[in-house]
Amino acid sequence: MASTSTSTTKPEASDLRSRDLQTRVQLREVFLTAVRSGMPQQMLEKVLKYDPSTRTLTVEGREYQVNRNVFVVGFGKAVLGMARVMDEVLGDHIIRGIVSIPTGSRADLVANGHSDMLLSPNSKIRVREGANHNLPDELAFQAARDIHQLVSNLTEKDIVFVLISGGGSALLPYPVEPLTLDDLLQITRVLFSHGASISDVNTVRVHLELLKGGGLAREAKPAQVVSFIISDVIGDSLEMIASGPTVRQVRSPHRCLEIIDRLNAREALPKVVVEVLEAKKSQIVAQAGLSEWDRVQNVLVGTNAIACQAAAQRAQELGFVPCILSTELSGEAKEVIYLFLGFIINLLQHALLSPNEREGEKGKQLLMPCQTLQVADSVRVASNHSKPLCVVAGGETTVNLRGKGKGGRNQEMALSAGLQLQQCFQTFKSRRELTEVLFLSAGTDGQDGPTNAAGALVDENFMLDAVSQGLDPVASLQNNDSHTLWSRFAGGRDLLVTGLTGTNVMDIQLLLVQNNQATGF
Repeated sequence: MASTSTSTTKPEASDLRSRDLQTRVQLREVFLTAVRSGMPQQMLEKVLKYDPSTRTLTVEGREYQVNRNVFVVGFGKAVLGMARVMDEVLGDHIIRGIVSIPTGSRADLVANGHSDMLLSPNSKIRVREGANHNLPDELAFQAARDIHQLVSNLTEKDIVFVLISGGGSALLPYPVEPLTLDDLLQITRVLFSHGASISDVNTVRVHLELLKGGGLAREAKPAQVVSFIISDVIGDSLEMIASGPTVRQVRSPHRCLEIIDRLNAREALPKVVVEVLEAKKSQIVAQAGLSEWDRVQNVLVGTNAIACQAAAQRAQELGFVPCILSTELSGEAKEVIYLFLGFIINLLQHALLSPNEREGEKGKQLLMPCQTLQVADSVRVASNHSKPLCVVAGGETTVNLRGKGKGGRNQEMALSAGLQLQQCFQTFKSRRELTEVLFLSAGTDGQDGPTNAAGALVDENFMLDAVSQGLDPVASLQNNDSHTLWSRFAGGRDLLVTGLTGTNVMDIQLLLVQNNQATGF
């Protein structure tokens, strides 16, 4: 889809064929549709209905009477827009509110045309910014203390709405005594450096922080608690999202110590951390009965699966044949690309068969590794109707930092895809001129690592074009320097820059495969 010219002149967007430019625009539109599906207005209007005549708020069939008895708290990358919706719906009944958002969020939203997500000057909900670089800091700690003070003074007639999204853990740090904020930071650094998973870290956090692991809901007793949650974790476990501040969790301190010992991290942790866990282990704590949690309603309003469905629908509207490969991709970014590569190889092998072979057992065997029958059926439809196949996937990958470059998991995945596509078409040389491939990977929050990009796009001729510009993709990948490369490649043409979006439902990957042979795949 990119020019295969070996000229040393840097190819600009105009060097691409008009069809290739259009396809890039269309694929970006599919991604942006996924992002829009996670916007606060669209999400909340599906679950929240308010009747001002009776002052009745209905949330997924559950009714609440509102009469100047509403409080709002929130924490995460996507809660400001949610707070704006709550303000518009229940503003007259809101007594007070506090939302904790990342440093610079309001300025970023304004700069990217999302002023409609800001609260009005007359709002009773106050905004706090903190957790710079997604790490708990003193500003986030102060916001957490104020949130705790707010929910700790409610009555059984009050309703507290809790807005939760990705990044919420860093924006709600509240260590149990005698731990300090520095202790929390040290705990996180030590556990991750010893190979802990996010599940391991969250398991330990809920015993060392007051508001995690259902703590916020407990502190709000006897008020009614309604949480609107945007998921940024694989599997959408409510316990995992922002460490589950309104979710009943039964986790033993024994488990925390087992994790610490399994990771051989006991000696590296502050001594007071182990002392607190040992003290908790020796205490007999009565678990709250299920009836006490009847006053708590947790509602999942935004997920990666919803975003993938929206992307697939938009792809179909644009004339592609869509299929959803997975909404739970995980693992190292540059390794996950092999899932898509295997998919492409199956298609190329299938395309080399005669029409009769494609319909026979040999053809069926090649399509079986396409993960699901639904995906295989989409391949057949695309082939029979000579339409591009659009594979949609989502989840959240990681990057194992080995170099000192600048990048993010999505830009690194796209870079790895470019390298793998080159090798793939060296194997299937006869298909290079007959098959076009475009791959996109981007974060729905508009941020990919410490960069201003959401992700990047790449086509099957990327390596040829990159080398012609004097770039070294292999070295860039080894140095985790994907952002530098994408910024230089074709003047940044294939870098996907959306700005802060105001939502966060993990990442979206899109693979577009077009067979230019009349006989199809």
